[in-house]
Amino acid sequence: MEKTNIPPLLCRRNRNLTIGNGVFFLAEGVCILFGRIKFVGGAGEVARSMCISAIAIALGVYAMVLQESHGGIVVLAAIVLLVSTGAMLQVGRGVRQLHRKHLDTHESALRAEHHYFKVLRRIVSAVENRDPYTRGRSKRIGRLARKIGEKLGLDDYQCRMLDLSGQVHDIGLLSVPEHILNKPSLLGNEEFRTIKMHAEISYRILEPLTFMAEMLPTIRYHHERMNGTGYPHELKSDDIPVSARILAVADAYDAMTHDRPHRSALPPIEAMNELQRCSPAGYDEKCVSALEEVLHMKNLQKAQQATKSETTETPIPEAMLTQV
Repeated sequence: MEKTNIPPLLCRRNRNLTIGNGVFFLAEGVCILFGRIKFVGGAGEVARSMCISAIAIALGVYAMVLQESHGGIVVLAAIVLLVSTGAMLQVGRGVRQLHRKHLDTHESALRAEHHYFKVLRRIVSAVENRDPYTRGRSKRIGRLARKIGEKLGLDDYQCRMLDLSGQVHDIGLLSVPEHILNKPSLLGNEEFRTIKMHAEISYRILEPLTFMAEMLPTIRYHHERMNGTGYPHELKSDDIPVSARILAVADAYDAMTHDRPHRSALPPIEAMNELQRCSPAGYDEKCVSALEEVLHMKNLQKAQQATKSETTETPIPEAMLTQV
């Protein structure tokens, strides 16, 4: 079988056409791909520069193939250098624009969240002020939780977040019927089940606030108890966040030292004794001890004992009685 000799010039030309077509198809594909993608902010500038780079490099490669000389390589290198520099400048510009837009969006979202939080806090305050039993309660609990956190060595940010959490931790009680909240006798089983839902509801209401994200478990679990008898998930000891244990102690103390529809307020010392009696089964001992330091309870006990001794009648000596 005879071999067909194809002229070298024709082979070279066919090869050049094949490579050139491939290069142009590649460049066209890149352009179409970038054209169909939806970009955000300055990313469009980056895409356009990349598309131009692809076309320029394709032309450079084709020129080099056609020329088959060192001149084509030089031209290609120059094009690649110029295009790369332009692309880097465009990328830097696009990244800066995206960063600025991201910061602006983040700041706007935070402002909206803070406004939302202020509205919720005012709603809680307005509802509490309608009832003498609850007036100022959430603010007191927030301040007390913050002081307990400071005693336990939490940093300033955590203490401030404890304060904010205390101010809105019971917002879920808005979903509980008023006749249950103000019932002058003990709650029935069904009524107590309704009450227990408020922690989860508070969590759901505050969940959209990203700046409160790390404190959401505090609000959700502040009715959990160390022995697992609390609600909503019956967590035990270390499974309960420290911040939730702090809030639990502050909440319980404030509840005991203020009047409720079904009972009168306890004196501070009696309330502290009750917290200590329920520790460590119910409350964290460290949190209870920190509360005791915050309230200067030992000094209060000494003052109370001194007051009792002063009000005790001094007996008259028998020698004086015989002289009367």
